[in-house]
Amino acid sequence: MRLLYTIGTTAVAALLLLEKQTPAVEAAGCKGGVKGATYENENEQCNCASVACTQVACEEDMGGIWTDDCPSCDPAECDPLAASTDETLFAQRDPACTGPPEAIDRFGKKMYRRTLISREKPQDDDDGTFCHVVFELCEGESQITQGMDSGFGDYYRLLATPEWADYNGTAEYGYGGMYKPDGARSYSPVTPLNENTVQLTIRRETGSPDEYDCTAGVDCLFGMSELACMAPIGTEFLLSKRTDQAGSSDSNHHAYTPNFFREPGSGPYTINVIGQGVALTETHILVLNAMLDPVNSDGTFSTIKEVNLLWANSYWKLAEWAMEKTDSTDLSREMIRGIAKYGIRFNLMHSISREERPEAEFPRIDVNVIGDAFGLTNTTDQDPNVKWFVVGSGGFKNSIYPQILEWGFDMILCNEVSKKKGYPYCGTNSVYNITDTGSDPNDRERSALFKYYEMQTAAPTPAPTGIAEPASKASKKSKKSKKKKSE
Repeated sequence: MRLLYTIGTTAVAALLLLEKQTPAVEAAGCKGGVKGATYENENEQCNCASVACTQVACEEDMGGIWTDDCPSCDPAECDPLAASTDETLFAQRDPACTGPPEAIDRFGKKMYRRTLISREKPQDDDDGTFCHVVFELCEGESQITQGMDSGFGDYYRLLATPEWADYNGTAEYGYGGMYKPDGARSYSPVTPLNENTVQLTIRRETGSPDEYDCTAGVDCLFGMSELACMAPIGTEFLLSKRTDQAGSSDSNHHAYTPNFFREPGSGPYTINVIGQGVALTETHILVLNAMLDPVNSDGTFSTIKEVNLLWANSYWKLAEWAMEKTDSTDLSREMIRGIAKYGIRFNLMHSISREERPEAEFPRIDVNVIGDAFGLTNTTDQDPNVKWFVVGSGGFKNSIYPQILEWGFDMILCNEVSKKKGYPYCGTNSVYNITDTGSDPNDRERSALFKYYEMQTAAPTPAPTGIAEPASKASKKSKKSKKKKSE
């Protein structure tokens, strides 16, 4: 889905704004849309939220209904990029240090300027470059205050500022500009949730010059991942501050809800996860969340009995970098280095497709590899307490989920829109289901990881097994490491 407002010159922005503010129907207004972003009360769905006060914005971008059952809004007040301190709509409040938003992403997500303050490249060669980037938030701001729950797979949207659209590189290495400069991209955060930064691990992707009919280093276009890996420290990007959630119309964009329970007596669950490459930013955080609280307050064991993760990479070094020593508080690397602390509850397996390695038990994933890795012996009457989740490219998920289904597990595509895309899957044997259409993701149950860091914010205590230390300490380390790693 496109941006509501493409960043550009003042003149272009004014023309776009004028177009948006011209209602197609007189004396009509927006009903519904994205709960929490346009309305709070189910009985008061008619609204004049700035991101839904025109017919185009209401219906196409927010999933609402433009109807004469709702009163029209004052055009003079209909400016989605205006400064906001709205106390009733939490999702619309501007952060204290940023000023107003500069763009509106899909489903009314306001995009704010954030400064790149640190970067490292823990893996960097012709076979793959991974860039770990850190963005500054306002004082006191964090995923906790934003309601961004990475324990259940929430992610940020990152957008380039307009000055990068026509960037032509340097004398040593040139570009023909940026590919889709007005389009935001999704990235899963790896930040301790109460730290006042946003940490992202991004794999740099470059297109084939032959495919795009260009010359590398001369006139090829660069994308967001390449920009994140090359932009100077101090560069400003545009970053969202709440997770994706569609409006009243059906969509493939919904926050996840757990399809398991932590209350004693539930389960016990076996969680099977398959991830591809940079999927560690989501799969490894899922593992951290699952491994929390191995013993309940009543002395019973966690309802999550075990987690099995099959991590697929082309070469061993594309996984190995995540196991090496670092000063970063990156939770995905914290998880993998703390494996021994989980004992028999966690099993990490590797699938390496382009070389043979003694550390990797499995080659390229296929239906037989899935059976061998996860100990599957039949294709009928599968245990409903076995839950599956797949993370990777669209093509990877479209390939792997049907192979899991061949083993007889009960999962279906979540809704009509996901049937067109091929994912995500919901159902008995899925780790997650999705939030209801028209719901507010802030109303759902919070992950154990979110709750842990929320408690840390109020009263720091020693970190449980496998979790990075509290932000009060981690932030000091982060500040020191920024000086060492800043480019």
